[in-house]
Amino acid sequence: MADRIWFQKYRIIKTLGHGGSAGVYLAEHIKLKSLRAIKRLNKDDILYEQLLNEAYILKNLKHPCIPVIYDFEEDAHNSYIIEQYIEGVSLKVLKEQYRHFKETLIINYAIQICDLLQYLYSLDNPILYLDLKPENIIISDNVVKLIDFGASSFQNRLNGRKYSLGTKGYAAPELYTGRMPDERTDIYGIGSLLYYMATGTSYSRQLSEKHQKKLLKHCSKPLQHLIHQCLRYNHILRYPSVQVLKNKLSEINHRKLIGNSNTREYLNIAIAGTQHRIGTTHLAVLIATYFNKTGKKALYMEHNESDHISAILNSYRNIKTDDGICRIFHCNVVPGYAIHTPYRKEDYPVTVSDYGCLNDSNMDEFLKADIRLIVTGGKEWELNKTEEILRLLKDERDIKYLFNFLDGNQFRRIMKHMDKLECYRIPYKPDLFVWKNNEYLEDFIENLINGRK
Repeated sequence: MADRIWFQKYRIIKTLGHGGSAGVYLAEHIKLKSLRAIKRLNKDDILYEQLLNEAYILKNLKHPCIPVIYDFEEDAHNSYIIEQYIEGVSLKVLKEQYRHFKETLIINYAIQICDLLQYLYSLDNPILYLDLKPENIIISDNVVKLIDFGASSFQNRLNGRKYSLGTKGYAAPELYTGRMPDERTDIYGIGSLLYYMATGTSYSRQLSEKHQKKLLKHCSKPLQHLIHQCLRYNHILRYPSVQVLKNKLSEINHRKLIGNSNTREYLNIAIAGTQHRIGTTHLAVLIATYFNKTGKKALYMEHNESDHISAILNSYRNIKTDDGICRIFHCNVVPGYAIHTPYRKEDYPVTVSDYGCLNDSNMDEFLKADIRLIVTGGKEWELNKTEEILRLLKDERDIKYLFNFLDGNQFRRIMKHMDKLECYRIPYKPDLFVWKNNEYLEDFIENLINGRK
């Protein structure tokens, strides 16, 4: 199959997936040198007409998280839908890699799925997705993308559905009982994905309530209740709309974030790097700004000789200063030259200490912190420094390693060599002091503060 040419313009690279009704292949457009996903449909298949429906659905959709239809071809035996290739990893693969997802991450993904479905419902001719499952969710840099619309339907054409294309363990009961699906059918699908992200298995109504609770033991009680309500057999008992479900998810997330960040009366976060100019100041200011913006006063402290904060202060006008503590927008900072300035601890329950490059002189203070973060790099010329610090800290527990200046693929390659250490990739945030709503960034910081993802 590899290197076979289709329609004199697509070079087949490999098979992405194959089922009884269709095959999906990764291809390269020979002239444009860009990747495509090609879905081949057998014209003799009993589901052919319904699967062909994907092309009609996708051709008018314009959303960055949904594939674009580029072309349509056919021969005597098959039809071919040529789509944008969505890069990333499926939710199924991601779950197999990480096993345990932090609750805030589970909720973050579910909220993004709600947003995608609401886009489909908001069209002039609304679309029901009807086949939510881990294989159809692609995660790219923590952004959720939706693929495979073969089971989807325009809401005004539901009477034309002859067969159910739902997947066992994820499809709502009405897809098999003949009742007309509606928005609550997709709500069941979201519930099944939440269940999968929390347990690693598909939902089965045959399991006892006691066993279901055991599987969901890592979820908070509010999230357990939400999942069960999404998965009610009777559609009337589920949430009435995806918007209502999204609001409930947001409420749980908000209570969890606020509650977790207040579990300690005082919190000391220490950040150090494996080398100079690796991004400790960037991360420390980012975390301090987040706390101040979300209502818990934090103080950035420059425990190194870089003098980066003085340079930052010199670039802003009208900086407010109070007894050595400077305020830049939502961030309270103590420059290195004022590091011994006394302050009332109760005024700043969170301190974020920037130690710059980790060395013998600051090691002891760094290790005393409640949360210890190491900023490192994964480029070839940075790995020696990374390995030195790993050897130095090999006997220390609960240290988190953050990789800077890497894309998703580079980070996944590095993770294979980190021996189950707790690792993260620092998201790109150009303006540290101007905080705008960014669920991915907020979830990233909460993961650092409250535990593994």
